[in-house]
Amino acid sequence: MDKLSPDKIFTKTFKYVFFKMLMPIASLVVSLISLKIISAIYKGEVGIIGTLIWLVITIGFGFGINFFWGYKFRASHVAVVTDAVSVGVLPEDMNAMAKEAVEYRFPTCNDYLAYKVAVKSAIMQLQKDLNTFAFAERKKSVPVLGQLISFAQIIVGFALSFTYDLILGYTFWRDGKPLYNSAADGLAIYYNCWKRIAQNVLFLALEIVVGMTVGFVFVGAIGAAVLAPTNGPLAGGLAGAAVGFFLCKTAKIFIDSNLMIRTMFPFFEEAQYADITEEEYGSIYRSSPKYAKIYQKSQSELQRSSQESNQIY
Repeated sequence: MDKLSPDKIFTKTFKYVFFKMLMPIASLVVSLISLKIISAIYKGEVGIIGTLIWLVITIGFGFGINFFWGYKFRASHVAVVTDAVSVGVLPEDMNAMAKEAVEYRFPTCNDYLAYKVAVKSAIMQLQKDLNTFAFAERKKSVPVLGQLISFAQIIVGFALSFTYDLILGYTFWRDGKPLYNSAADGLAIYYNCWKRIAQNVLFLALEIVVGMTVGFVFVGAIGAAVLAPTNGPLAGGLAGAAVGFFLCKTAKIFIDSNLMIRTMFPFFEEAQYADITEEEYGSIYRSSPKYAKIYQKSQSELQRSSQESNQIY
């Protein structure tokens, strides 16, 4: 666990971070080019219909490139980092290792999307409950922290969105387990060690959100001021907002990737010695309907696996 530092892993796997950052940059380029083409067709100010066409192109391309390619870069990065953190060394052929791991766990992007939606929903619900609990437990010892957690749950949830990668990493680490069974265990482990993770990154995460908000407003305003005179106030204003959004998203990917690597270490320290009891499963099950759905899927997977084994023998 101590053979590689977080900084070294980040540097050695930066190409995956770069490819992830290319997604919003590519979306921004396509958005601005399509706006220019539509503006040329209208010969000046883009009307409401032209703006709607531009929005469809921008949103459609952004969703499409992330749906078909973004998940591969994100999952590949998590797979490589998981191997580096859990084994202590980077795989010799990172691309081959990542490709094999991702294809084994997520044969299609639909498999990944279904898993992502289920796990992220469960994390958001668990985190909200944990934040409320933290406020009640810690407001006396750490008043400022308790108030921040209590009054900024949505912000904290957004800032800690990279925690989904921890559960994704656990599913790669426990590749012998069924997919949702791994997810259920990974969420239970996060439930047990979330304080260590949150304490390490909470204030930084809040700073990130403030920085992203200021950056979005500042860059968006400049973009709107530049684009509005030639494309009209509506299209120009929205295009300026798109510039701010995509550039902030690019910066957040860079930061999230770094934070993900750093939090992998305490997460897998907990995972290596985790012995999740039925009582713990039951406690989380009762507190989170989203987690309950994943747990139910995990039990169905285990049941199917058991039936298939019986049929073979």
